[in-house]
Amino acid sequence: MQALHRHGSLVGSCSTSSSQQSVSRPPVRSLLPSESAGSFIASQRIHASPSCSTSTNKLASSRSSTSRVCAGKLDDMPLFGSSSSSSLSGKPASGKGGKPEGKPNLEDIPLESEVNMDYTALRDFLKAGDWRKAEDETRALLIRLAGEDAMKRGWVYFTEVKTISVTDFQTMDKLWRAASNNKFGYSVQKEIFSQCQKRWAKFFKQIDWVQGENNNYRKWPMEFNYSLDAPRGHLPLTNALRGTQLFQAILEHPAWNKPAKKSIDDIAKEAGKDTLKF
Repeated sequence: MQALHRHGSLVGSCSTSSSQQSVSRPPVRSLLPSESAGSFIASQRIHASPSCSTSTNKLASSRSSTSRVCAGKLDDMPLFGSSSSSSLSGKPASGKGGKPEGKPNLEDIPLESEVNMDYTALRDFLKAGDWRKAEDETRALLIRLAGEDAMKRGWVYFTEVKTISVTDFQTMDKLWRAASNNKFGYSVQKEIFSQCQKRWAKFFKQIDWVQGENNNYRKWPMEFNYSLDAPRGHLPLTNALRGTQLFQAILEHPAWNKPAKKSIDDIAKEAGKDTLKF
């Protein structure tokens, strides 16, 4: 019976500093014949200090609030500064005005030139979908870019291609790619040429510049396709009747060289100042 009384006398306390605050005990009564020891103990209530309960609730509420605030900030913070497209929340990076960046617009292509060449006419022909005139304008631009000797003879010699600047070549190419949704352009032809293992017969067939069982070169200009229905890489045209040296010089121009891929270490060093630190 004394053991049961000890179990029935439960005490609730809350520690503050070095002192303990006692809680009043419920009166101890004798075990009734109909009660078991377990039900008797369960019937005794523990009266905890109100101040202890309030402090515990405040602490839990504070931790929950802090967790929500921290989680919200981390979700919206990019891992490698504002230039990175990945964030903890998985939200894609936005372009200007908060809109996702899409494919380049023809109007947004800067008409850059190192020799003050005017690319307005080429842009306007491409914008209007007049691929035949855009092709003629591109050929005329190449002749002017190649120099006085090319303008006198009316065509470009393959050794003159290297004198054309990277900037001017890329301006023409960007206009073609933007107008055709990346279907036409010199860099597109360079890509296909590489995919064909730089084999001319396979390449010309791939871009549909030859026809028939003997793969005869199409007659210029009437037998070429001046529309978006043409195969990828079909335009712009380059005269290959006198050989492939001119076309090869264009495809091997440094304007189409892709920049070397940066290593993870290089990217980390560049983004070191903006990297999120935990």
